[in-house]
Amino acid sequence: MKVGDLIKIVQSKRDALHSHFDGQVGIIVRKTLGNDAVADWYDVLTRDRILYIRADYLEVINESR
Repeated sequence: MKVGDLIKIVQSKRDALHSHFDGQVGIIVRKTLGNDAVADWYDVLTRDRILYIRADYLEVINESR
């Protein structure tokens, strides 16, 4: 995943935690360094806010060029 990709927020296969943002669509605006050594973290711009989300909760819908 990279900045500009169109994504959908999904349920992680790694965690049992459920996000109330499931199904929302957004654009990756920044890759950030998280404290989690297992997955990357991204700032995602949705319709009304910017969310800080781990990569395993994201599914790419359309890659940017």
